[in-house]
Amino acid sequence: MNIRFRPFALSLLVVTAIASSAFAVDLKEVKKEVEDGKAILIDVREEEEWKKAHFAKAILVPGSEINSREHSAKVVDKFKAEPNQKIYCHCKSGGRAKLAARVLGKMGIEVIPITESYREMVSAGFEQAPENGVTAKPSEKLTPPK
Repeated sequence: MNIRFRPFALSLLVVTAIASSAFAVDLKEVKKEVEDGKAILIDVREEEEWKKAHFAKAILVPGSEINSREHSAKVVDKFKAEPNQKIYCHCKSGGRAKLAARVLGKMGIEVIPITESYREMVSAGFEQAPENGVTAKPSEKLTPPK
């Protein structure tokens, strides 16, 4: 390896590691916070994905609605009403969660994206809703489950 390239490669590796750890969360801690009512878990996948499988304590807020001006104000108003609760968001693999957190952050709502996959969350013990569980429309399910 070229001696001039080594410092650059090392710097790039360090920056990448820091950037990826900026989104890392402890799934067991998130699960406990959600179960104890100290945090809200929003699912930013689309409704078709939600109907196939979702977590029992999650609230469906599709990314397409977060990005829609028509629905985003409603989302923002609901979550601003609970300023002392942490808000986590997840999707299938983390990409949409990061995007949703960024969009909601620009609207004044601090959201922590879960970049771990849905499978990793299941492995960490997040309870999935029963197969025939109630699936509310996103606009009807914007309040945290009790």
